[in-house]
Amino acid sequence: MKSIQTKIIAVVVAFAVFIASALTGVSIISINTLNKRDSNQLLEHLGRESAISIDQMLISTEHSVKNIYYYAYDQLAQLFGRLYSASFREEYLEKIGQLAMSEARGNDYVCVFYCRLTDAIKEEPKGFLFRREDFGEYKSIPLTDLSLYKEDDIEHTGWYYIPKNAKEGVWIGPYDNENLNVRMISYVMPIYVYGRFAGVIGMDIDVNVVCDELAKVTVYNTGSAVMFDIEDNILYEKEHTDGLYKEQFGIEENALLSATHAALESGHPVKYESDAGSMKLFATKFSNGMTLCVTAPLSEINATRQNLLFMAIGLSLFLAFVAVLISLVVIRSFLKPLNELTAASRSLAEGNFDVTLSYKADDEIGQLSETFGMMSASLKRYYDHFHNLAYTDAMTGLNNKAAFETTKEVIESEIKMNRASFTIIVMDVNNLKTINDSIGHEKGDVMLKHVSQCMRETFVGFPLYRTGGDEFCTIINGSADPQFLIAKLQETTAERSLLDMADFGVPYQIAAGAASYESNIDRDFNDVFNRADKAMYENKKMLKEKNPELAKSR
Repeated sequence: MKSIQTKIIAVVVAFAVFIASALTGVSIISINTLNKRDSNQLLEHLGRESAISIDQMLISTEHSVKNIYYYAYDQLAQLFGRLYSASFREEYLEKIGQLAMSEARGNDYVCVFYCRLTDAIKEEPKGFLFRREDFGEYKSIPLTDLSLYKEDDIEHTGWYYIPKNAKEGVWIGPYDNENLNVRMISYVMPIYVYGRFAGVIGMDIDVNVVCDELAKVTVYNTGSAVMFDIEDNILYEKEHTDGLYKEQFGIEENALLSATHAALESGHPVKYESDAGSMKLFATKFSNGMTLCVTAPLSEINATRQNLLFMAIGLSLFLAFVAVLISLVVIRSFLKPLNELTAASRSLAEGNFDVTLSYKADDEIGQLSETFGMMSASLKRYYDHFHNLAYTDAMTGLNNKAAFETTKEVIESEIKMNRASFTIIVMDVNNLKTINDSIGHEKGDVMLKHVSQCMRETFVGFPLYRTGGDEFCTIINGSADPQFLIAKLQETTAERSLLDMADFGVPYQIAAGAASYESNIDRDFNDVFNRADKAMYENKKMLKEKNPELAKSR
């Protein structure tokens, strides 16, 4: 008769044998069934993980260029007319260069950074160009003389004309820069102020740096990484470390390229045949359009099944313990992005729209983080939009009184620092009241738009402000002749007035007066403005004496 102890032991042993057998059987079936999926996930993980460091180079470089651009644009927006002053450009480029140097030193992979102002500027300085030396410091080198090359000469001038024509930040390359004798990838942003092209700002990455990163990638035992450019030329492959153009592809390279396209289209690893046997490949895109793929022999991928089986059996014995640890890790992983979201929400509530969320996983919290980031970006766009509306006259499209007051504050600061040099031209439209009273305010508005266009054509490169109903103002630098510009404006307006006689029935003209800042007589901005205003009224009186029809008007 067997004892209860024996029975219990037998039952436990039998149950243990049954569980072990069942677990082994299920493990074998499951591993065989899931091996394909697991190998796909592993390849995807290797591919995405390998792409992170390289894509970070591209994203960080783009971010640095945008930081420099926003600073350069803000510095130039209010004083665009001074771009043609050599002293202003020298100070302006020095500030931009300091920021660009700081950004470049934070990115070890940036080999060149530069700022090149518009060709409309004939004299120096026109910009700067720094190249990274072997010891890690940047050395200033001469700017490329664009007049020596054609606009479609990508190797010499693509970095300038491509973003200029695109009117937005662009990735260029990879391409062989003949000026620097380096194969590089470039991100360049054009500077447009008031719709006028002012120059470009850019940074370059040496393709060899990217290839060095790819050389470190290991996939199983003999697998490797391959990189294609946007035109499907091989930039790096372990058999072609210096790259290979598409026209030179053989059967092996064409099979690799076809598999890469198939993997990109499906979003999953694909099988293909090569000289080395059956292979599996996963591909992903970089942010600038280039492609990274990782490939490995199926024989090496399937060799992991046995190891996975032993791991599954061993891990099953500690399932409960592992479950507790996983639960703790999962809870902490959820809390971290939630805390980050809370902090970002608080920052957004305080008016800071530049929030960054690091959590990028493809789950509910990741989607929430992505949506929050999109919302923050949208709010910033709306804020910037309404900010622009606040400084623009809705009818004429010129700067409004608020923009004028802002410029006035800047000039007042320059006066206090003994750095001011400017001329104010005050303008007033004759016969607006007559047109409004006789044929209506809508026609008066049309006339103001015509007058505004005449001002734009005359004061090219200088800011224009509508400071009242028919009152306008512009601020020019010392190199321009105000009396010449006033004469040109009045001539242009008179010609336009003759064309508009059929619509308005009466002529109109612009009275204008100018005054330049003189440190020995002007205490502040208002002193200069009042002298210009007085000169304008004298000019108005003279115009009315010459033209009796204007004498009846305001």
